[in-house]
Amino acid sequence: VQNKMKILFIGPTRIGDTILSTSIINYYLQKYDDCSFFVITSPFAKDIYVNMPRLSKILVVNKKRYGLHWLDIIRFSFFKRWDLVIDLRSSITSYLLATRTRKIFRGNNNFHKLVQFKKFLNTDKAIVPKVWYDSEVSSKSLVKISNNERMIAVAPYSNWSKKDWSIKKYKTLLENEFFKSYTIILTGISNDIRNKKEFDDFLNSSNLKIINLFDWGNLRHMVPIFEKCDFFIGSDSGLMHLSASAGCKTFALFGPTNDLVYGPWGNHTVIKSNNDMLDHGLENLSVEKVMNSIKESI
Repeated sequence: VQNKMKILFIGPTRIGDTILSTSIINYYLQKYDDCSFFVITSPFAKDIYVNMPRLSKILVVNKKRYGLHWLDIIRFSFFKRWDLVIDLRSSITSYLLATRTRKIFRGNNNFHKLVQFKKFLNTDKAIVPKVWYDSEVSSKSLVKISNNERMIAVAPYSNWSKKDWSIKKYKTLLENEFFKSYTIILTGISNDIRNKKEFDDFLNSSNLKIINLFDWGNLRHMVPIFEKCDFFIGSDSGLMHLSASAGCKTFALFGPTNDLVYGPWGNHTVIKSNNDMLDHGLENLSVEKVMNSIKESI
């Protein structure tokens, strides 16, 4: 029987990276029956950890002036003896902590993050990202989509406009006869909407059946919804990684970002624009190319 392990997990800042890094936590949850996790994370990513098993404590680090947030990190982590420190931020802090084992991750741009994580863990076992939720989250989410049989999730926006396809093109795509029987579950945050008028035109399209979940719930609430959707279409974003981690067939639209490292993990499809020049973003990705790719895979 393993002794109870105390693990400090210093997680990534961004949502997509955090979702991918749940594969590391899930690996240790399976490996050790009685480990407890102490997590350091950002305000953006905190929702991902709330329902994780064996979570003892979570520290949400809000950046402060003069680097004063480091005092919070020191108070949280310095005066304990750890069995394992996992640091995905490569911070100096983790070198200074009292721990039996220290694992500090340094990424590269040559392999998918999950391939890098397997090497980091030195394992041949399959590791998979999986975001946890409880029955309360599930029941609140499923009420939103009740009485809808065939659904597709659409997340048209990311945190960077160059990664996003035009909302007009989404409208043209989804008004295709192929999508007639589907209800569209629309998700994202209003802060990312580039053109409010175009977005409203899309929402009010009489040809589309839309359930608008913009600004509703948190990331965990989307997991049970994605699990019920037939497939997902969207930008390279945290929601794209969340969909893939929920096992929803994911069509990820990629322009200037690196799909080799950040493509959806699993049996999913990356649809790349013909021109990944930064200046053009996803401008050159045609509706036909996306349509054909979906038809070939569904």
